[in-house]
Amino acid sequence: MKLNPYKTLSFYTAVMGVMLGAAVMLTILESQLSSFLPAGIRLGLSNVVIMTAVTAVNIPSAFILTALKSLFVLLTRGVTAGAMSLCGGIFAFTVTILIFRLTGSSYILMSVLAAIAHITGQLLLACVITKSIYTLYYIPVYLGASAATGICTGLVLNAVLKHIKILHINSDIR
Repeated sequence: MKLNPYKTLSFYTAVMGVMLGAAVMLTILESQLSSFLPAGIRLGLSNVVIMTAVTAVNIPSAFILTALKSLFVLLTRGVTAGAMSLCGGIFAFTVTILIFRLTGSSYILMSVLAAIAHITGQLLLACVITKSIYTLYYIPVYLGASAATGICTGLVLNAVLKHIKILHINSDIR
């Protein structure tokens, strides 16, 4: 695990603030764009920030961003949405860590599997909330959508990490 790669606490705090701001902004943008998509399908753009934090900052910082992003959803959209965000976020975060640390495979594969884990966590929580197993009937539709959005976010992650390398913020990025 990488420790804090930044020279000063103030620089680290600024980077985390910018990343949280980007995650919140992308969450808001996703909410606006989701009205053009089938019900329940979101692009997952804010997860690019979490995966960037995993790969370019460190794992504890990425977890903090995941929790704060879910707190934002809780405060703006309510308890159910906040719980769904946290549950899906924890599933996706866990898969991201496992793929990144154990396999070192492509960012696109990491993103696709994280998107699938995210919707799996949300559907499992939906089963608990609704007390119905029938919620799982949505799995085929959501798995296809997760694969498509995961590819898109993986491509965005690749582009973001290239720019981080250029800026020399962290030279340890694979």
